[in-house]
Amino acid sequence: MNNVTRRAFLGAASAATGANLMPEPSHSTTRDDLERFPADTTPLFDAVRRLVDETPFVDTHVHFWKESVRVHSVREKDRSLPAPDFGGMLLSHYTDSDLLVSGMPESDYKQLLAWDVAPRDKWRLVAPWYARCRHTGYLQCLRETLRRLFDVDDLHENTCESISTAIAEHTVPGFYKRVLREAANIEYAHVNCLQSTLFREDEQSEMLAVDLSINPLCVPPNLDVLSKLLEKAPTTLDDARRAIDVCFERYGNKAIAIKSQCAYWRNLDFPRSSVADVAPLFARYVADEALTDAEHHALQGHLFHYCMEKAAEYRLPVKLHTGYYAGHNSMPLARVRNNLSDLCPTLLAHPKVTFVLFHIAYPYQDEAVALAKQYSNVYVDMCWTWIINPAASVRFLKEFLMAAPACKIFTFGGDFLPVEMSVGHAAIARKGVTQALCELTREQWLEESHLPALVERIMRGNARECFDFERTRG
Repeated sequence: MNNVTRRAFLGAASAATGANLMPEPSHSTTRDDLERFPADTTPLFDAVRRLVDETPFVDTHVHFWKESVRVHSVREKDRSLPAPDFGGMLLSHYTDSDLLVSGMPESDYKQLLAWDVAPRDKWRLVAPWYARCRHTGYLQCLRETLRRLFDVDDLHENTCESISTAIAEHTVPGFYKRVLREAANIEYAHVNCLQSTLFREDEQSEMLAVDLSINPLCVPPNLDVLSKLLEKAPTTLDDARRAIDVCFERYGNKAIAIKSQCAYWRNLDFPRSSVADVAPLFARYVADEALTDAEHHALQGHLFHYCMEKAAEYRLPVKLHTGYYAGHNSMPLARVRNNLSDLCPTLLAHPKVTFVLFHIAYPYQDEAVALAKQYSNVYVDMCWTWIINPAASVRFLKEFLMAAPACKIFTFGGDFLPVEMSVGHAAIARKGVTQALCELTREQWLEESHLPALVERIMRGNARECFDFERTRG
């Protein structure tokens, strides 16, 4: 355990079990802690909180821009990224969705990202909408980031300029490691690169591992990507399968996992079709002939299953987006509702592949618990969900631990583009983990003596077992 021994934990917590009284907080509980956790200052809570705070997370899902790109943007005033101020960095990802859904005009929101709008002017644009959604997980994440990175309690007219100055000034080489290790207590993070097609090879480091995105290989196949892999234009299904082979030969031992977010544009049912049936479909696809929906589905399903065979060969876990959509005014709920039931045939078809269901399939998290309990090759990742709905995430973690093996849950993925926001997200996740474990212990579903090992497991132990970080570095 990390700085907190099992004996010390049990000593601090033992007085709390079964007690209905609310004793005075221990000497280690600060005023700041009391303000954030006013309802619970028992010895049990204090001990669990310290244990969770001191245990590093393995962050299993982020979308960070490259650090070098962030630094270059500030140094050279490169406007390919949003402005390096509170609007461009802290309100550009996820927070934007709540602001826009609360009624903020799109034209005003775009000004928050602009380089030529002063911070105070940006604050005046956002203030009415910030007030409307300040209680959501996204905006709570923002304030936790401000507290822990910039020693500021809230965003307002008198702080927007100092926050913006601090963001620009801290964007120097090495700041990712400082933000993640020192401010967020994150051991390392898995990067899913939104800016590259397959794999961002130059991003690997002691702090970052990289996912291999298979979407361009299969759902649907991107002929330009396949051509680059083959060094010639593909004309047959054999060419497409060979391009997939090349991709895994090139990146399979460097990747931490496979990632697909195809749930944003298609169902997660992947029919298994033979080479004989699909080969003519691919020939027509290359010739730009029209295919029916069923034919597209058959072609994509065949290549997806071939990628799953490669995942088994290279022992790469497969991360799948399930559940809630990023953005706003775009989510087809009926398709989301069927994500996990659609997947069941694929789970059965590839028993040697570890499937990681992202975002707990929110708001259908009960189905995610059921699959993790039923299928030996299914794991669930709480990435993003602590800020989608913190209260639902606490309930989910409690119910998961009561139903499924504790080895099958990953409890944190920051999921942000700006590295700074991972700090606030990690803080909210730690608060949620603490609350869930304390409630289960008080309700006598967990024993205090089991908590240290359980915290270690769900915060980083499971990720260490499932993902081979040392292989990617080698």
